[in-house]
Amino acid sequence: MHHHPFPVTQTERLVLDNLKDDDQKAIFEIFSDAKVMEYYDMEPFTQENEGANMISFFRNKFVTKTGIRWAIREKGNPQLIGTCGFNNWVEYDHSAIIGYELAEPYWGKGYASEAIAQLIKVAYQRELPITVNRIEASVVPGNIGSENVLKKNGFKFEGCLREKGYWAGEYHDMNLFSLVRKDYSN
Repeated sequence: MHHHPFPVTQTERLVLDNLKDDDQKAIFEIFSDAKVMEYYDMEPFTQENEGANMISFFRNKFVTKTGIRWAIREKGNPQLIGTCGFNNWVEYDHSAIIGYELAEPYWGKGYASEAIAQLIKVAYQRELPITVNRIEASVVPGNIGSENVLKKNGFKFEGCLREKGYWAGEYHDMNLFSLVRKDYSN
């Protein structure tokens, strides 16, 4: 089996690289922040070891070719400020689901849009172990910040998936956005 190296990439202000063991505290801080997690499809972390588990989970996705998650860092600063990636690659229909989050102090700087633009580029320039044609994003209604990041990057709103999400003991509607390769132009 051909082992694909982890595709480290960068933008004007950011480095997107692999998650390291010493990122676990930063991961815990982000995923335990109620503001970051307000529109996330799971409950906030309460135990520090959940950070380590999350890193293993993301790493395993790349090894098994079922997804990829990058650490987001500012250039020249090793501190993790968020993560982004493709949660589910589906090999037979060439689709992927995009996901991302940023630590609250870094909101409003355009970092999420910049990181997502780079992810799309990496996916469509075939720098990943699988072919990607369709990129989907599910957003909890009301998460305007996230919807703006997607629209800025050319995603189109496809509709509301009623009660598609289930977490914290409740069903949640999800807004579905997508980008397909033919929409994408450099």
